[in-house]
Amino acid sequence: MGLFGKKHQEPEPEVIDLRPSAPAIVFGMPAPCPSCGAPGYLDSIDPHERVMYQHCPSCFDRWTIAEADIIAAGLGDT
Repeated sequence: MGLFGKKHQEPEPEVIDLRPSAPAIVFGMPAPCPSCGAPGYLDSIDPHERVMYQHCPSCFDRWTIAEADIIAAGLGDT
């Protein structure tokens, strides 16, 4: 056995990502930007039509999300 023998290297532990693949969209809360994925900003809610109006501070995109669309797509908790 030499003075400069190889040290025993432990194998790196396997990392398992348990996060959901897509974040849940909750009606009344900001949703991620559909263009760039950055956090969105909730501008207003139309309570009669149940529609959220949002924009992205990063890419300046604007979009709307109806509560019925969230339920139909199964994207989150409402």
